[in-house]
Amino acid sequence: MRRFVSFALVVAVALTAAVVQAGVREKGKIPGTIVLKVYEKRQVTFDHKGHAHRIGKCQTCHHNPDSEKCSDCHNPKRDGGVPSFREAMHYKCKNCHMRVNKKVKGACMECHPNVRSSK
Repeated sequence: MRRFVSFALVVAVALTAAVVQAGVREKGKIPGTIVLKVYEKRQVTFDHKGHAHRIGKCQTCHHNPDSEKCSDCHNPKRDGGVPSFREAMHYKCKNCHMRVNKKVKGACMECHPNVRSSK
C-alpha cells in the first residue's frame, strides 16, 4: 500500500509539473533581446531571455503578474504613488546589478551607451 501511495504521489507531482510547463508555453515564449523605449533618448537594450534564465523567477522583476511590460504600469512621469519608469528601473535593475555584479558601478553609460556623461 505504501508503494502505491508513493507511486501515485510521484505521478501526481509529475503531471502537475507538466501542466504548469504547458501553461507557461501557452502564454508565449520568453522574449530575447528587447529595447526599452519609454524615453526615446535614453533607450536600453536588454537581454530579457538571459536575465530570465539567470534569475529564474519572473516575479523577481515583474511584481504585477497581470502586466507584461514595465511600461504598462510605470509611465514616463510619476503617477501618484506609482514610481515613474525611470525610478522603477533604477530601483530594481540598477540596485540589483550593483549588488550582484561588482563590475557595475552605476554609471549612466553602463546601460545607456548613447548618453554622454555630463562631466
